[in-house]
Amino acid sequence: MARFPVVGRKNAGTVEEAELASYFGVAPEIVGFVSELLQDLSELGSDPELIVQWLRDAGLAGAQTRVLDLGCGKGAVAVAVAEALGCRVDGVDALSGFVEVARGQARRLGLEHLCHFDLGDLRETVQDARGYDAVLLIAVGVLGSTADIVGGCRRCVASGGLIIIDGAYLRESEKLVFPGYEELTTRDETLRQLTSYGDHLVRELTLSVETVRAQNLRYTGWIVHRADELSARYPEHADAFHAYLEKEQQECAILETAVTCATWMLQRA
Repeated sequence: MARFPVVGRKNAGTVEEAELASYFGVAPEIVGFVSELLQDLSELGSDPELIVQWLRDAGLAGAQTRVLDLGCGKGAVAVAVAEALGCRVDGVDALSGFVEVARGQARRLGLEHLCHFDLGDLRETVQDARGYDAVLLIAVGVLGSTADIVGGCRRCVASGGLIIIDGAYLRESEKLVFPGYEELTTRDETLRQLTSYGDHLVRELTLSVETVRAQNLRYTGWIVHRADELSARYPEHADAFHAYLEKEQQECAILETAVTCATWMLQRA
């Protein structure tokens, strides 16, 4: 459900299939079905309305404002920001199916002049992108620790610009042994890493267990339905689809019992 996995380096350009399989926690033979498994999930991270409100409260609006959405998924946040605030938004994601959906959303709303979506690896993007007014990293932990995430994002944003990060922290001090969650640490340490470059923590929002549980229940229901459909159509992959569902159930349990999901907004020093 959440998108926290940390994956290795890649060849320049796009993320390789094996890495995508690792990222989404699927067997390599079904990585091509990820878009279909997740097709009912329009939002793959923070609530778009929350991001829009935070940017509006910060006074960011108009076509002179440039926003970078790292790991844009299906473009829900990027399109919402462009539509509500008139900002120019560039999005990058590693899954071609997600990028196509994002482009389609922008076309349907007549926002192609404001939204631009590219297929690529955000680890490469943070090496080159510069001068944005705001950078969003919504539940995509491919840059490493919280400090590494901030370090990557702040390269892309102008001095005084905003960084919005969606992630989580441990409720207890013991580390989690689960793919993609190894870098999570306690709230105090997370906040220390968030501000380790001297940036100002402007806002923090945490999700209640009840909110997370309701979201997990809704999302899991959709994924189970799609996995059952795919298993019927491709019985040779049924075991792989069901293994993915088991992984999702384990992750839901972690999100509901071991971590607190949160969104932070920093102002770059």
